[in-house]
This record gives sequence, structure tokens and C-alpha cells, in this order.
Amino acid sequence: MSSLYSHPDWSLNKRCDEVIQKLKGPTVDLSKIVEWLKSRKGQNRNFNLTDFWGAFTASYFMKEMNTRCLSEEAHRNSTNPYPIYSAIELEHNQMGCTKAVWFEMTPHESGFSGLGAFVPTSCLGSQFDGGTLREKRKEMDMVLLQGICGSAIADEQRNIAEVIQWIWDLLGGHESMMLKENMNMVETSGKVKVCECVPSRVVRCVSELMEYAEDPDPLKTREVITTLGQLLEGLVSSKGEMLWNMDPESWKRTSLVERKKFIETVSLELILSSDSWAKDWKDQRCTCNDGSKYMKTTRQTVNLSITNFWIFDGWWILQNISPLVQTWEWGTTSNFLFKVQDARVPESMRLKEKIHLVDAALKINSPYPSVLRTSRKVDLIISLDFSEEDPFETVFSAKQYADELKLPFPPVKESVREEKDHPQDCYVFEGRHPEEPTVMHMPLFNLQNCQDKDEIKKEGEKYTTFQFHYGVSEIDHLLEKAQANMRNNRDRILEQIKMAIQRRKKRMSVAQ
Repeated sequence: MSSLYSHPDWSLNKRCDEVIQKLKGPTVDLSKIVEWLKSRKGQNRNFNLTDFWGAFTASYFMKEMNTRCLSEEAHRNSTNPYPIYSAIELEHNQMGCTKAVWFEMTPHESGFSGLGAFVPTSCLGSQFDGGTLREKRKEMDMVLLQGICGSAIADEQRNIAEVIQWIWDLLGGHESMMLKENMNMVETSGKVKVCECVPSRVVRCVSELMEYAEDPDPLKTREVITTLGQLLEGLVSSKGEMLWNMDPESWKRTSLVERKKFIETVSLELILSSDSWAKDWKDQRCTCNDGSKYMKTTRQTVNLSITNFWIFDGWWILQNISPLVQTWEWGTTSNFLFKVQDARVPESMRLKEKIHLVDAALKINSPYPSVLRTSRKVDLIISLDFSEEDPFETVFSAKQYADELKLPFPPVKESVREEKDHPQDCYVFEGRHPEEPTVMHMPLFNLQNCQDKDEIKKEGEKYTTFQFHYGVSEIDHLLEKAQANMRNNRDRILEQIKMAIQRRKKRMSVAQ
């Protein structure tokens, strides 16, 4: 969404096509990622894993570091839909609260939908005390906002292995990418020089080891395990021992779960002990300047060097991001309700100097609460459901949320749950009274764009919550499924829009 809104008239041109093409393109250079992270750390005392997550997802998946601020869209082109970003306050969600949980961010204001408490978006993250602005701080940009809105992984510390793997991917992936790009520049046979310092070789070994996690062939892992053991001997004694004891036959006998656990343990230990094995990066003593170390291509001799400029960025990542994994702190933001004297604000919120904003999907995987604010007087909700599992969970969760806060919401038949494995492409839950919105609920995979429930299940397994990167064919396939839903239901949507207009006119005439 943030990519679409980077163009002021995106709804009237081919900006959607441009965004899709960018998703299929190359990732952002590591130096730009680290430059953004350094800037964030320098200006923000609340530097945490969401900063890393925002930079990682923006560069690897969105393929751009969008540094616009949300408040810049306040003077928007009215032809574009009004952008509303959603998050939740992690600790209050874990406490089972309702009102002090859902957090929305728009170009004009940001705050808790259930409490009706907001602050100008340009001031979100600034320090408040008793409702008074004490220190104005720089507004978060779209990179960080994406990090907040996509941080479902923050909920449980058992996801630490995923974050560790992405740190390794960030390090290993950029060296591989630069190697590939340099090779592609060679039109005729040549040789490309690669860095042979200890930390660079460790990164390459761990990246290979992760690729072999699901490969039962022990021969493919023996060389990399042996190399790692030799590289780390005397540097990381506990894990060096672990590596040396993992011989080919032992590896072959271990289950897939055990292999993954082994790799997670080793990769975590190496991340946390980088001071010992990454000294060449720290001291800028990289052996890649040794002219005898080359990787050869099959074409004419041309010398290209992957120089050590990127390893200093790698060292910064290890030194500044790895410690954050241990503290596991996400979405830390100054609380604008700190010490506010208002009985409507729970004491548990008033006493918090900091709040922790994370992915709203941890509560409801569709932003119903934001549009259910009574001040918005919504007549029609078109819900495009992309849930990985039960496609009706979001609408039932929204109904429960509305009931708890006494917000108008149409009745939802319990019987539709029976169709969760084979849903139709559109369900209409009509409001009974003028103040109740009508909900059009549209599951992504359904019996109209899939042959049967087996295909629906297969599609769901392909596009999972934590599958962040997709190839070109997968992106095109997903787009076709989503577009088919809109084409097939175009007339029903137009019909419901007309009915919503009539309801609003009727409500306004009664009010007069």
C-alpha cells in the first residue's frame, strides 16, 4: 500500500503495474539498508527489531526504501482511497484488553480506535507527559511503518530462529548477489575475485548449510561442516565441537526437524559470538585484496573484484542488530497517553512511558476495527480475506470486537463456518438497521477460482504467512486469482454500493 501511495494519482494511472514490476526486480543494496538503520539508531533512542524488520522487508520484498512520511499524504488527491494503517499494542493485547489495543495510523491522526484517543500523526513517536508535548521527534517513515504493520513474527520469541536466518540471508545474500551481478557484467571469459577472509567464508558456509537443511544427502553437507569446524576452531569452542561431532553418517540419520534445530543452534551461536570470528571485518583486515584468490568464469579473462566495501556494512549488522535478538523488543514507541489524566484511559496505559506497536493481524487479520469507528459512519465494508487458515475467522473476530465495544455490525451466520474448507467467492452479511454496515466478505481462494477444496488447500499451502518472497510466476498467479474474484463479483459489488448510497440518503433524511 505504501508503494502505491508514493504516487499522488496512483488510482488513475498504471502505478499498480509499476509496483508489481518492482516486486519482481532486484533487492536494495546492503549499503542503503545500513545507511537507513544507522540514521534510525542515531536519531532514535527506541531502536529495536522493528527497525531491522522494516529495513529488511522494504529492501528484500518491496524492493525500495520508501522514506516518505505518512503525514505528507494529508493534502492528498481525493481520488485516491483514504489510507489507514493498522497495528496493535502488544502488551495490552497479551493482557486480553479490547479498547487499548487496536492502533490506527492515518495521514492526519494516529491512536487507539477503541479509546478514541489520537495524536497528530506528525507527532507520533514524540515524547508526551500528561498530554503535553515535551520533546518533538522526527516522524517515522514508511520503511518503519511497514516494519510495524508486517511484524506478526514479534508475538512469540520462538520465532527467533526466523529472524536469525534472515540476518544470515541479509549477509550471505548480498555477497551472492554482488558476485552474480559482477559475473553478468563479463561478456567474455574472465575471473571474479571473492573475499576469502574468515567472516566472509563463515557467512558463505552458514548460507550453504541453511540450503542443505532439507537435503538428506550427507555428502553435500560434509564439506561445509568440515570447513566451518576448521574456520571456527579456537574461536567458538562450544559450537566448533558441535560441528566436528556432526559427521556425514550422523547427519544422514537425523530427522529433518533435528537438522533444522542443529542449524538454528549453530547459526544463533555464531550470530551472538560474532566478536570472536568476525575480527577481520572489525579490524578491516580483509584478505580479499590477495590477488591469488579468484572465482573463474568460463569466458575470456577479465578481473573483477568483489571488494571489501560491503563487509563493513555486514559488521555493523552483526554488532548492532544481533544484540536486539536477545532482548526481543519490537515496535517501541513513546506513549502519547503517558500520565494523561483521563478516566477513560486504562491505568495500565497511563503508566506506560513506552508502547509496543506490532502487526494488527495478531488480533484480527483484517482491519475491521479501524473502519468500525462510529465517527466514520461506514455503510459498506468490502473485506478481501487473505487468511492462511479459516477464511471466516476474521469476520467472526470482527463481530466479537464490535459486540464488546457495542459497535454496529451485521449478524454473521454461524453456519458459514461449515464452508471454511470450500468457501464461495463472496458472502454478503447485510445490516439490519441504517446504522449497521453491510459486509461483503471475499475469501482469496474459493470454489470459483479453484477447482475444488483440494486445490484451495494447495493454494493456501503455497502462499503462507511467513513466505515473504515469491518468484515472478507465483506473483502473476496470485494476482490472477485476486483479479478473478473482482471480475466475477463486479456486478454484486456495484449493486451493494448503490444500496449503501440509498441507506445513507435515508439515514440523512431521518436525521434532518
